[in-house]
Amino acid sequence: MIYFALKNRRLIRKLARALRLMAPRDGVIFLGHFVEEATFFELARQHGISVAEVEAALRRGLEIVADVLEPDPPRWWRFWRR
Repeated sequence: MIYFALKNRRLIRKLARALRLMAPRDGVIFLGHFVEEATFFELARQHGISVAEVEAALRRGLEIVADVLEPDPPRWWRFWRR
């Protein structure tokens, strides 16, 4: 039980670090989609941007989260991230 709690705390710390590394608007859009479960259309309307820009912000956010959670990805993954 204690191991599970420590593992969750580490994960939360890593996710908080990833949010700090994101651009402010990207972080708000990332949280809006994954925490508040807002749709792309709702986020685009709230921020006055297009759906494509919301998708790009989420992509950038996911890349940062991936880098923070696994800083050294397996060799095969390098080909897909570019």
